[in-house]
Order: sequence, then C-alpha cells, then structure tokens
Amino acid sequence: MAVGASDAEGTLDSVALVARILDELAVAPAAMGVTELARALGESKARIHRNLYSLKRFGLVDQEHATEKYRLGWKLFQLGERAALQFDLRELAAPYLKRLRELTGQTALLSVPLNGEALVIAAADNEANVSITVKPGNRPAPHCSAQGRIALAFAAPAQCERLLGCKLAVLTPQTMTDPVKIRQRLELIRKRLYEQAPNESMTGINVLAAPVLRDGGEMVGIIGIVGSTQQIPAGPDAMQLELVQGCAAALSEMIGGTAYAERGIAVPTPLAGLGRTR
Repeated sequence: MAVGASDAEGTLDSVALVARILDELAVAPAAMGVTELARALGESKARIHRNLYSLKRFGLVDQEHATEKYRLGWKLFQLGERAALQFDLRELAAPYLKRLRELTGQTALLSVPLNGEALVIAAADNEANVSITVKPGNRPAPHCSAQGRIALAFAAPAQCERLLGCKLAVLTPQTMTDPVKIRQRLELIRKRLYEQAPNESMTGINVLAAPVLRDGGEMVGIIGIVGSTQQIPAGPDAMQLELVQGCAAALSEMIGGTAYAERGIAVPTPLAGLGRTR
C-alpha cells in the first residue's frame, strides 16, 4: 500500500514524540509516570502511553513494578556507550570553555537543545572571589535567556509554538514576553548567530552566547559566557563577541558545520589550535 502524505507526516510526528519522551526521561531526577510525561510534553495521556508501551517492548524504556513509572532502558545505555565513542560535545568543548574563561574572565557555559529548550551540561567557572555561574542541569527560560532563545531559534516549529503559546513568566522589568517580538528576535538570531539577554532573567546579569551548528545548520549546542551586566555589557562588547562566536565557529567546523565560515566569521588567533581535528 502506498504511503500518503498524511501517513508520512504521522510517522515523522511519532518519531519526534519518541525523541521528546526519551529526552524528558533523560533529564528527570527520578522515574516518571504517564501523567507527568503527558503534562511535561503537552500531549494526551493515551498517546504517551501508546509510545511508552512500544519503547518498553524494544528495551528503550523500563517500567518499575512498584510504581509503574518509566525510566530509560538498558538498550539506551548500550547505544549511549557507542555514541560516546564517536562524539562527545563536552569533550570537544572543554578546552574552549577553559580558554573562553581565561580570555574573558567570565564563567563559560555549554548547553544542548532539549525539546526546544536549552539544557546546561558543562561550565568552566570564573575563578574570581565572586563568581556568577549556572550549574549543569539548569534549563534557562526559553523566552528571556540568551541560551533559551537560541534554542528556540533552531527548534522545530511545533516546539517553538508550544513554548511560546503558554503564559510567559515576567522575571524582571526587562523580561521579553511579547511573542511577536520574540519571534522577530529568533529570526535575528538565525541571521547574526548570537544572542544576549541583559537583565531579563535576573537584574544585573547577562549572558552572551552563540550556537554550535553542524552540517545543514542543525544546532547541537550553545556556548557562551555569563556575568554581571557591568562585565558583559549590552551591545555587545566586540572582543567578547569575537571570542564567543570564535569558539562556536571552531566547534562547528569540527563537526562539519559551515554556517560561520559562510558568514565570514573566523576562529580568532587566541583560539587557534585548541581541541582535536576530525
């Protein structure tokens, strides 16, 4: 039987939901129930249950007997070990985070996209007596943080609509909450390949960040710096922007990305020679 457009779209949609379920279970502090997952992903309980049943059959999730809640399965552990041998963004980014901290004097952060949001996975903390940092595991607000808006800018349209379609929290007087203005900002991010959010998540704090892009423009990470608005001014500072984008450009090149090179954004001399070649 020939597969129609609606069938093809449904299949792709199912694959996307499976990926979102696994992503959510991966960052959960404990096993999750059907209701919890449905609420977190904005899906019906029936649809989440059907997908969990299939994932369990293939060993991709396990179900606890006592609570009937779900966690990642043994097969994902095997797959993860294999994937780690081939690609580890933390390992690739580690020398760039350290150099970024050294050259800017600020805490350097690495995040990855997760269901349209940003998840911090590594940080090289500022070594000064007073340090501003973001701990790994933190999810910056999608609408009013530099990492969050970058993640939104490269997210699937459905993910973006889900995250912008709810009431957006006002965290400071400068928090951006107008969906129209946010969408305009996302378009700008895709063009200029960086973002900042001074005073939006917390008064007096700013983050300057840039996306790490692989071949085809797919975003795999976000690298940036966090500090006070006195140290990371709005504007942004030309030297800080060059270094942040330079790190993102170097990491992108290492995984086959050409977006920075196409825009004439080169890796600056202080960052040359870091990391490993592929």
